[in-house]
Amino acid sequence: MKHGIYFFDRSIFTTAIQDFTAVIKEDPMNAQARLYRGRAYAKQQQYRNAVDDLAAALHLDPFCWLAFYYRGCILRHVDPKRALQDFSVSVLINDTHENFRSFLHRGVIYVEQCQWSLAICDFESVLALDRSVIFAYLSIGLIMLLHLDQYYKAIQLFTDAIEVDPLNVRVYICRAQAYHTIHNLKDAVRDINRAIHLYPNKSQLYILRGKYLMEMKKYELSRLCIHQVAEMDEESFKSQPIQRALIQSFCQNQDKAIDCMCDVIAVQPEPPMYVLLGKVQMKAKKTKNALESFKVATKLLITSGRTLPNTFEAAEMYYLIGLCYMEQVNLLKAFDAFSVAIRLHPSYPDAFYQRGLCRMQLGQAKCIQDFNRTLALCPSHFQAYMSRAVYYGSKGRYSKAILNCNEALKINPSSVRAYFYRGTLKYQNKTYNVAIEDLSKTIDLNKSCILAYYNRAVSYNQIKDFRKALKDYGILLLLELNKEIVLKVLINRGLLYVKLGDYANACEDFKEAAFYSPFDRQIFQAIGICYHRINEFEEAVRSFNQVLKLDPRYVDAYVGRGNSYMENGQEPDRKQAQKDFLKALHLNPKCVKARICLGYNLQALGKFQKAWNQFTIAIDLDPKCHAAYDGRASVCLQMGETFAAFQDTNAALKLTTTAALLTNRGVINQFMGYLSCAMRDYQNAISVDPDYALAYFNAGNIYFRNRQFSQALDYYSKALQLEPRNESAVMNRAITNTLLKNIKEAKEDFEKAVSLCPFSAAVYFNRANLHYGLKQYELAEKDISTALSIQPNDALMYKFRADIRAKLGFRKEAIDDYKQAISIQEQITSI
Repeated sequence: MKHGIYFFDRSIFTTAIQDFTAVIKEDPMNAQARLYRGRAYAKQQQYRNAVDDLAAALHLDPFCWLAFYYRGCILRHVDPKRALQDFSVSVLINDTHENFRSFLHRGVIYVEQCQWSLAICDFESVLALDRSVIFAYLSIGLIMLLHLDQYYKAIQLFTDAIEVDPLNVRVYICRAQAYHTIHNLKDAVRDINRAIHLYPNKSQLYILRGKYLMEMKKYELSRLCIHQVAEMDEESFKSQPIQRALIQSFCQNQDKAIDCMCDVIAVQPEPPMYVLLGKVQMKAKKTKNALESFKVATKLLITSGRTLPNTFEAAEMYYLIGLCYMEQVNLLKAFDAFSVAIRLHPSYPDAFYQRGLCRMQLGQAKCIQDFNRTLALCPSHFQAYMSRAVYYGSKGRYSKAILNCNEALKINPSSVRAYFYRGTLKYQNKTYNVAIEDLSKTIDLNKSCILAYYNRAVSYNQIKDFRKALKDYGILLLLELNKEIVLKVLINRGLLYVKLGDYANACEDFKEAAFYSPFDRQIFQAIGICYHRINEFEEAVRSFNQVLKLDPRYVDAYVGRGNSYMENGQEPDRKQAQKDFLKALHLNPKCVKARICLGYNLQALGKFQKAWNQFTIAIDLDPKCHAAYDGRASVCLQMGETFAAFQDTNAALKLTTTAALLTNRGVINQFMGYLSCAMRDYQNAISVDPDYALAYFNAGNIYFRNRQFSQALDYYSKALQLEPRNESAVMNRAITNTLLKNIKEAKEDFEKAVSLCPFSAAVYFNRANLHYGLKQYELAEKDISTALSIQPNDALMYKFRADIRAKLGFRKEAIDDYKQAISIQEQITSI
């Protein structure tokens, strides 16, 4: 017996069995020999002999707990019920530490039978007997985690296991899984890091860490983990070529992934392998090769009857073939492929969706039916809602398109595309404020969304919030844009500056736009107009010259250049302007704008009848052109035809009501002596445009004429607020202040008038009057002398200076001035 036990302990089971058999032959009632031989048979995987010996041992010694234990271990997989009985009897006989494994094995059987509470009781019994059994902690923790949803208890059990064995990798992985379940991703990653530290060559750990980091939205770190897996040389990883191919594909090593899949196909040429190869080839942009792979897969899948089975596997192959044809823009073949996929698997939402896209690109209205079917099968299909929105938007059904965007946002509330497209649709629907809200949300989600800034700027422009529109255009120009978008932004911002009257900034934007598009005549035309508005007429002429170099037959350029020549006010420039207007009319005799400009040109040259004819022709060409009536009215007024001027102005006012036209009619009424009507026109002009300075000035003149000096002062002041460099308003206010005895204010106004018009004799004459009234005769004499140096043939001013010199005691000089005044007056009378 001792000889047999010696060989058993040294795992020399054949010799041990021979020895125990010899003992049994001599003593058939020896229970111990039966027990040892049964255990030896079990080690030799002779389970039937082992069970027979253990049963015999129990027959000879019913209280042999070891025999029950070992028989339970042998029967655990083949007869779990009987094994449970054996383990139960074993622990009933001996429930001490030396028999804790019976509790452990019985707990495992209970787990396999899903009797969680009984399993937990057995594992807890194990821990009560031996606190160092890691398997018991793990087993209870996994039951709590996976089956009883008691996550925090599971974490505590895994923590207890780590305290017992801090180097156990499996426990860290289990606790990481528990942390992941309660969304504590930070601690989950920490435990996976510890597991990797203990077991750095295990590829699955890196993949798990990459997954957790991706859920934490740490995409770069997650990508790094997958790249680490791709570079690993682990044997277990090498033995899984499909997984290697997927990892290499994720890392954009598409050629390596394709090589891996080719190795797999060489050993296992089955349809799923060809499908996987095709998918990798699609990612590698090798669409033609992918198409061949999918076709091979379908051929392998065809049954002996040469028909495809109605399975999802077959449908997916044709779906992928359709995607390849879509990539090749072969829409008809793609349509056929998607249709086959739908026939093989009628509940395939993505196939319906892609077929809908095909139909939409082919211009078929039935695409909406496919999108509807997609949503019926998969109500959370984001792309289907967005494509349906695009379809309705293209048909001008903006409200319905917006509803589809709303549904898409319910599925993905942080979709930049959905917010942007809904904002664009709302703009098209002319609901600009809500469009701005969506575009602002788009920008919040993606600060560099160029089109969102652009469309929001356009929307702000529509609601006349020009400051915010300018801000968005400015932000756009700070971003990295392509040439086309920069050009559009500069043109739009330039037009916005024009609308605001800021022609200097508009000119700068148009000049920069011309750098990007040097052959666009309209940009140079806009530059010329801006230069004209900021009174840089020579630059304006250069710009219009550039337009005419690009297009010698561009009528508007001739008109613009002619207007710029006109502003110089010199006779040669007016002649040149006339040539440009005539050239424009030669190119387009029906150009009303050129007719009107030629009319004003002839008026400036004193050719009133010819000017009148041009305005009349313009009216014949366009009876609704109020500018032509206004121009003819001004000519009539100069020709002394006041009533005709009044009629033309009324005709213009019937077409449009502007402050300028009302003011012009007021001037005509004033000429005709109808001061109350004139005042009414000026007041109406102010109500139409409260910022029209000329109306205030003319109304002030009527108040002044009626000796209502306080009211006149108010109106002159308002005119100067709007137009501070109006020298006539400054001088009239100075005179009004003089009459109202506002001496200080009068002096200030005269100083300003002198600075604005240093060569105006009237200014010095009126200031001389002020000084004369204040008995400041020396200053008065100085001012009137300056006035006479500017306008030497004025009898009244000589007479006035004579009066001033008489006050100063300069009798001789005063007599000379009187004589000069009389001489000038006699000359005028004789003429």
